[in-house]
Amino acid sequence: MSDVIVVGGGPAGSATALLLARRGIDVTLIERARFPRRKVCGEYQNAGVVNTLERLGILDAVRPASFPLRGLRLVPPGASAVELPFASEALACDRATFDALLLDAAQAAGVRVEHGRVEDVYFEEMRVAGVAIRDEEGNMRRRSARYIVGADGSGSIVARKLGLTRPSRGVRRFAVGGHYTGFGDLDGYIEMYVGRGAYFALNPLGGGKTNVMVVVPQAALARWSADVDEGVRGKAAELGDGHRSFAGALRVGERVSIGPLSHQVRSPIAPGALLVGDAAGFMNPFTGQGVYLALAGAEAASAAILAALADRSAETRECSAYARERVKDFTARTRLSAMISMLISFPPLARRAVARLHRFPQAGTALLDAVAGARSPQSAIHPAVIGRLLF
Repeated sequence: MSDVIVVGGGPAGSATALLLARRGIDVTLIERARFPRRKVCGEYQNAGVVNTLERLGILDAVRPASFPLRGLRLVPPGASAVELPFASEALACDRATFDALLLDAAQAAGVRVEHGRVEDVYFEEMRVAGVAIRDEEGNMRRRSARYIVGADGSGSIVARKLGLTRPSRGVRRFAVGGHYTGFGDLDGYIEMYVGRGAYFALNPLGGGKTNVMVVVPQAALARWSADVDEGVRGKAAELGDGHRSFAGALRVGERVSIGPLSHQVRSPIAPGALLVGDAAGFMNPFTGQGVYLALAGAEAASAAILAALADRSAETRECSAYARERVKDFTARTRLSAMISMLISFPPLARRAVARLHRFPQAGTALLDAVAGARSPQSAIHPAVIGRLLF
């Protein structure tokens, strides 16, 4: 029996396991894939991620494998481009490398890794007591622990088996893309081309490679069924509006489709279990907050578990505090993402916002700092900030 079982070896799971193991907690991490694994979302590590990696003591391992980013270049519809330089260090690192480095650090701290797929959770006296795993040979086995951490991403099996998921609202969107050559290093800027209900993002990874993603409603993806690559190219050309296209670009490796880009939960906790990262609620990747939320959640979840393991009577208080803070922060970040999307997706608002950002660059810095975790998201959705962008 472990003290803690972590389900999922992505950034949220590996960081949670690492923090617990360094405090002497017996941790087993269960992951389906063998690393390095191919995953192309979340390859932008903002200043908040960089700061957390430094606290985790692994920034020196990640930095040499990363490409330094200078800022964000936004190209809204019907408006000129605006460049928003990053005030603090930000990096781009392909997820195959990034995830493997985090998992290696967890294993070096004493985390045991088992490969298999979690298919169920089981209970003892109305409390989560363990998980049922199908191993790589197809055999089922059980593993028990005092706490289960669901870090298995959007569509979390742990969340679903605990009855914590809730129906997602709004338009279902999908991301399609992969790694490409032919875009250059973009001067170290992430480029975002935005239109109504869709966007086209380029994230330079160094070495001539770029992470390219087009995000569209499900209906658009269905229309591309005959030729998805041509659909991606056409939508990118439409959103790029002459600034960028796929002309001369070559995909490296398989095309990747991700979606639907939604996953909501009623609560990120249950007796004996916590959800962390995307498993605790998936946010539109438009503002690039996913990896930051994963690592910040890992720090908060591990702190709650450590306190509960040290004093069983503190479990309800500590886990409830984790849930409240997660919901509060996630709600504010969702509103921040929606506000930014609204400002740059509609041409009249976009033109005004871009003009104001040129005149008041500190407003753009405030938005980027909020996205990166350098300041609270509530500060960026304050009426004074919105007013500075529009009036």
